[in-house]
Amino acid sequence: MAEVTAETRQDIERQLCHALWQWGRLPEVAATIDDWDQLDQIVFVEEWPLEEERLRTLKTWVAEGRLAPEQRRRYEKLMNLVAKHRPIIERLRAR
Repeated sequence: MAEVTAETRQDIERQLCHALWQWGRLPEVAATIDDWDQLDQIVFVEEWPLEEERLRTLKTWVAEGRLAPEQRRRYEKLMNLVAKHRPIIERLRAR
């Protein structure tokens, strides 16, 4: 495992928690987005590439061996969510 500072470990934790939350809430978003204000709908869809960037960053950190074992387990959970929920975000972005 790579040498990781406490600050980096905290950043990994924040990014991982946020990604799990965003990808995990996609079914609820899909079920309710039509009830949102139109501007909120647009903002959600247009800002989604930030989540894709977050995934790329996490993937890099995994490849560099920066995640602690528990973070690595949660990253695997995230990857399962991504695989399961990617069709939802693709539908939302295609609207």
